[in-house]
Amino acid sequence: MTQKDTPPSSPDMNNQVEEEDMLYIGDVDEVIDAFDSGDAGDEDAMNEDLPEGGNAICVFSGHKRGSVFCGSLTKNGKLAATGGEEDKAYIWDTSSGEIILDCIGHKDSIIFSEFNYDESYLATGDMSGMIQVWRVADKARIWEYNMGDATWMKWHMAANILLAGSVDGEIYMWKIPDGDCKVFQGYGCRAETGAIFSDGKRIVVGYGNGMIKIIDLKTGSVLSSVSSAPGHSSTITTLDCHSDNNLILSAAVDGKTIISTSNTGKIVSILQNLNNREQNDTMSTDQDPENGEGNADSNWVETAAFCKDPGFPVAATGTVNGEIFIWDISKKVLRQKIEQESGVSKLVWKGNTSLLFSAGLDGILRCFDAKTGQCTQTFTGHTADILDLYISENGERALTTSDDTTARVFDISLA
Repeated sequence: MTQKDTPPSSPDMNNQVEEEDMLYIGDVDEVIDAFDSGDAGDEDAMNEDLPEGGNAICVFSGHKRGSVFCGSLTKNGKLAATGGEEDKAYIWDTSSGEIILDCIGHKDSIIFSEFNYDESYLATGDMSGMIQVWRVADKARIWEYNMGDATWMKWHMAANILLAGSVDGEIYMWKIPDGDCKVFQGYGCRAETGAIFSDGKRIVVGYGNGMIKIIDLKTGSVLSSVSSAPGHSSTITTLDCHSDNNLILSAAVDGKTIISTSNTGKIVSILQNLNNREQNDTMSTDQDPENGEGNADSNWVETAAFCKDPGFPVAATGTVNGEIFIWDISKKVLRQKIEQESGVSKLVWKGNTSLLFSAGLDGILRCFDAKTGQCTQTFTGHTADILDLYISENGERALTTSDDTTARVFDISLA
């Protein structure tokens, strides 16, 4: 469930995507700017002396049982949407925890709950492939579809287009709310994860056998593929697209982290291979004397992301064994290695800054300055694994969801 990647924020997309270049760029629904009723940041969210309840400004306990798998925030961080194991999703107020919408009708664990680009809609999706779209203004369910077993879902960042990957490998694309559908063919294995390029015209999809394909959204054609030799040989765990619309960052269960190009599928660099002890020993000698753990056979990168600061060309990778690597992508070398006390489920950069937030399997949210490798702040309260992490576009709030049945909102405005 931790393979859900959040597309990078692209506030200028409306200027970058021309209507004739995108299949379904329709009229933009009126942006919903309701729920702007007062600030919720009066609490001293940075107080490190709080009791064991932690330093969240809001704890949401609306999920009555099981894990909370996914979550997202509106741009101003005042509304959250979360979904979990109890087959329920909710929209709720991040200052009071009040439930605004109970998204009923799902029959399996929710793996996707996210607002569209202008926050007029919320889409919720479960593992069985039941997808529902809700209009935020009047809380009405305006569309639903059952695609069969699903692996991931994403909103387009500049149009009311919803994309989803399936266990059978097909990629679905719908225009919302009309429901016009296109299905891109599968390749005999699971479509494990996907990411949308910032040009809004292409997606990159990672598959269960290590394949990576770049697909044109208008035609459905495969523009290029990343070879499995010397590329990935097993399940892709995470993907990210660089803002240059060419570089792709990928990692897989085989322990490799790779940078490749979307235009040709050429592998630019194998940044790391955690299952190659010889490379690990070299990295240990040249980069970090503490990197000689004998855990290569059970370690892989679970989450990876390009930094969006154009003046700081790095990428971050986080492993299930609790290592965070900061890579200089221009020199293709390791810049920092950070030892976290537990496995990493998700890494998210705060806007266009060098601040990196790490969701820990020990229930702690950490903030690191990637330039120095130092942990600048910790956010506590969860009593089990953090499964998802989302940062509001304004950079003021972070939402975490957990195995402990709760979701928490932290004030990160001062981070």
